[in-house]
Amino acid sequence: MSKFRSILAVALAFVMVMFVAFTHPADAKPKKAQAQTYAAEQIAKIQAYASDIQAMRDRFPELQSLIEQEDYIFARNFIHGPLGELRFKMLTVARDLFPDARKTAEEASKDVFKALNALDRAGIDKDYRAAARAYTNLNKALDSFFSVVPQG
Repeated sequence: MSKFRSILAVALAFVMVMFVAFTHPADAKPKKAQAQTYAAEQIAKIQAYASDIQAMRDRFPELQSLIEQEDYIFARNFIHGPLGELRFKMLTVARDLFPDARKTAEEASKDVFKALNALDRAGIDKDYRAAARAYTNLNKALDSFFSVVPQG
């Protein structure tokens, strides 16, 4: 047993000597962080989905008009129809963003989902104030989302 310990001690000493001999202090210094930039393909993919999201957002005045007219049946149909894929497309864009921007984009997509659900609930309850508040929250969430989407 003592012979085994001796051999183990020598082997560990050899590994330590090799480790110290082949490492350099320059390798231990942290490297400077380089600014993250998106590749052209990434931006093209992100912009393709972002343009779809913007096209949906361009139709928001129609939703606002339906809310102001208190036409909740068509407002709910609008939420489930033309705006049905809004959150999916937002999450698709968020997946391609850098981690710090991804977190903001995912939070914005959750806020959009909450606002759309609140609009739907307000339509069921025929509650104008709740619908108007949800519409405002919907716009704020999309503003937050587009603030982190890279421009082409």
